[in-house]
Amino acid sequence: MELNKFQELSKRTMPFGGEPKNNVEYENGLTNYALGLIGECAEVLGAANDREAVLKEIGDVAHYAFGLLTFLKETYEPLANYVVDGPKEKVIEKIIILSGEISEQVKKFIYHRHELNLSKMKLALKMLIKNLIELAKFYDSTLEQICEMNIDKLKMRYPESFNVEDSKKRVDTVQ
Repeated sequence: MELNKFQELSKRTMPFGGEPKNNVEYENGLTNYALGLIGECAEVLGAANDREAVLKEIGDVAHYAFGLLTFLKETYEPLANYVVDGPKEKVIEKIIILSGEISEQVKKFIYHRHELNLSKMKLALKMLIKNLIELAKFYDSTLEQICEMNIDKLKMRYPESFNVEDSKKRVDTVQ
């Protein structure tokens, strides 16, 4: 699955379809996705030695990263001059650091009433996604394959669109 297609498909489970009508919805969406991003990044670290679990968590991180890009009205374009190297532990560390930088920008915007540094946010998100692309390779996968699995999971969990009841049921995790 092409990554921009993933971004478009993920909108079906986003609050406000990724298109908030007012500033409160915009701030709530950013907060939701920034919190989700940092939480899922921590879960990547916890699952790093379990291939199936980490692939699921990488998909969840991608969902939140692309969701933030959507709220920022940005589509993903690869960074040509950004190189990711090192062992998987370093790549995971960088993903966590970037998610912290992103959530810090959102916190300052929402709660400290700073201007949102859009260029810094967009760059950090694109760097994070590039790290996800490289991390997937350590698990003999691609981010595109992982994103397709994530969309399949979300379609199972939310047959129509996001709703609280389906979020609580989590039918995709019932064994």
